[in-house]
Amino acid sequence: MKYLLFILGLAVFVSALQVVDVAQRDRDVTRALSAERAAIAKLNVTYAELQLEEGALAAQGRVDRIARSRLNMQPPTSKQITVVFR
Repeated sequence: MKYLLFILGLAVFVSALQVVDVAQRDRDVTRALSAERAAIAKLNVTYAELQLEEGALAAQGRVDRIARSRLNMQPPTSKQITVVFR
């Protein structure tokens, strides 16, 4: 009888240790998940900012102004246009 109580007590103790271990792992995983979600949110904000900046840099008026002022480009004259058909 004492042997059976000892085995059951040992099983309860080992089971309690497993519960503590699983709870700690759960906390660690939850903490890591929270950190990753924060990183994702930060990356989403950065991506949105970059999209706005790209839109501003690619604005047609800005491209046209830079082409004319820095690159000395001008629209082609009617004599410089060639229409090609297949």
